[in-house]
Amino acid sequence: MNLKYVSPESFKIAVLSLADIGNYGDMFFPFIFRAELLRRFPNAKIDLITNTEFACSLYETNKYEFNKMSDYNAIILAGGETIQRLDKEEWIDIYHKDFNGRPSDIVFEWLKQGGPYKAWFSVGVHPNMYNYREDMLFALRGLNYLAVRGELSKKIIETDIVLNYNNIRIVPDIGWLFSNYIDLLSANVSNQIIPASPYMVFQVLYEFDDETLKYSAKTLLHFQNETKVKVVLLPIVHTKSRKEVSTWNDHHALSKIFDYSGGLLTLMPDGLGIAETGILLKCAKFFVGGSMHGAVTCLAYGKPGANILTWTAPKLQDLHGARMRTDCFVNNWGKLPGLLNGLDDEAGNESDNKHALMYADYMRYRLSVEIDNLCKEITAYNSRGDVLYA
Repeated sequence: MNLKYVSPESFKIAVLSLADIGNYGDMFFPFIFRAELLRRFPNAKIDLITNTEFACSLYETNKYEFNKMSDYNAIILAGGETIQRLDKEEWIDIYHKDFNGRPSDIVFEWLKQGGPYKAWFSVGVHPNMYNYREDMLFALRGLNYLAVRGELSKKIIETDIVLNYNNIRIVPDIGWLFSNYIDLLSANVSNQIIPASPYMVFQVLYEFDDETLKYSAKTLLHFQNETKVKVVLLPIVHTKSRKEVSTWNDHHALSKIFDYSGGLLTLMPDGLGIAETGILLKCAKFFVGGSMHGAVTCLAYGKPGANILTWTAPKLQDLHGARMRTDCFVNNWGKLPGLLNGLDDEAGNESDNKHALMYADYMRYRLSVEIDNLCKEITAYNSRGDVLYA
């Protein structure tokens, strides 16, 4: 076999994700990450890979197959709360009925491949990985590059609050780049979808208790009447679940809130595309809800964004803790009125907006630096004498 050095121009790169679960942030990650890689490797062949074949208005993906992973110069799992083994508890129910595999294989299985450069970039680590130490140890040995999106994710891997593994990087969430790409995509979005300003966006995740939904409707309606800020209920998670009513379909809960408000709040259609969802968040005064990337999109524009969720979600603690705003993630629905009023006041404060945008700019800068570093390492790895390809 004749071996030759593979130049960056002829690189084959696989970008893995869970875009096919139908969540706004997870769907946006591969589009953005491929674009960022192409800025550094403009002639590379970059395949987007998910557990099932998936198509949206921005791209199509290939189905994950272990045997095909050896064809690539680099394999990168990019973005999302992906480092978890919740196959039976969660992911199997998220995927539609014609998928019978183990969803988490797209996270761990390909680490067994010997040749390609292997990376996790800007991923979140679920606390259930405390129960899968062998998987984490194998990842630490098998990955060439490991970058998580928060301190708590790093500590879950290390299993101890005082350990410090220098080979685990902390990088910003890819969502801080959303604003760059929403602006590029906005030309293709009709202005008719944008409600009259001012408006805020509300979304709910996991919370299907009727009393909570009734309370939310009452609180949101009161806020709308008092402030004249329109409340827009925006579905962000669109999954073809095995269950008729899934926690991974927020339109169901938002529809109930709409009904409980007497139809006086604004309910957006289910199944809006990435660009439409992004534009609605961009133009909002602020965001409150369960979605991490509903909040991050507003934050990327220097606008207030907060999360309310009964689960103590480490990813949300990381997001808001890193920007010194732990008050922007609450676990008690009784705090919703104060949260709404506080964010409304903050949205009108020019000094707050200026400094929030400075923070967002820094997050984008750090992401750019880290993606540069990752691409330099991929190039160096593939130019070594012991990593040559036919």
